[in-house]
Amino acid sequence: MSSAPNAAERPVVIEAAMSPVVANTGGPEPTTENIVVEALACYAAGASVVHCHHDFSLSLDEAIAQCVGINEGILAVHPEALTYPGYMAGHGTAEQMRHLRPMAEAGVLRMFAFDPGLHTSGRLDDGGVMTRSLTGGTTFEEATSLVALSTQWDVPCSVGIFEPGALRWVRSFGAAGRFTPGTVVKFYFAGDTAWGAAGSGPTFGLPPTKEALDLYLRLVEGSGLPWIVAVLGGSLLDTEIARYALELGGHLRIGVEDPLRPVEATNAELVARARALAAEVGRPVADCADTRSVLAA
Repeated sequence: MSSAPNAAERPVVIEAAMSPVVANTGGPEPTTENIVVEALACYAAGASVVHCHHDFSLSLDEAIAQCVGINEGILAVHPEALTYPGYMAGHGTAEQMRHLRPMAEAGVLRMFAFDPGLHTSGRLDDGGVMTRSLTGGTTFEEATSLVALSTQWDVPCSVGIFEPGALRWVRSFGAAGRFTPGTVVKFYFAGDTAWGAAGSGPTFGLPPTKEALDLYLRLVEGSGLPWIVAVLGGSLLDTEIARYALELGGHLRIGVEDPLRPVEATNAELVARARALAAEVGRPVADCADTRSVLAA
């Protein structure tokens, strides 16, 4: 696939998925102060979107309060920064999104994420056979209601894609102009580590190859949305699609969350690697204060 027009001139948005979500990864306690400090370090290193999780051990009310506090701390330093939380514990979209309205009412919600389309990730048994599964995502009806909230609150979304078929919904809404400006579609590619099980192999979607990215781009063509690439269960920067995405005008998501296993590098070091790769390709890096306008262009 040829590069997009003016792709070399388009600023790169680097998203840092900064929170380790695999047990026994070490690191500081997930206090509000520590999470804010790490988020600010990601911005200082050159990230322009930060995704962070709250302390999973908290009660629902405490978790919501922490999400509000995290964004208050970030926005006190970077008022225009795009940052978005993880999901609340719970079954189904309504329970998992219980923090969004309180964050919006507190005036600190700047972006939120959801995954349109139900998708199934395999789970391997001790013999390496995919005998178990986990279903995630939202129905298109639920996704539609979340777009309505995005419009009501004037808050862009990060729309996660685990399976190619969900892009039909994205293209439909994008072509109709239904997304809030600044919304980005996020292509999740499958690495070789399935949710912390080293060497388990990909268990969902497509592998991080140029051919897979070309397919995603054909399916989303006409949506008008910017796009970002990520690898779950692996290292995006060690795959062929990181440079290829930059050459085509796309954006990068990195961070210690996505490998789904302990990693030696810090978030700041991963951001620095992404910046260096962008420089090699000749793309400038977006400033966090300008990122929504970059994504809305």
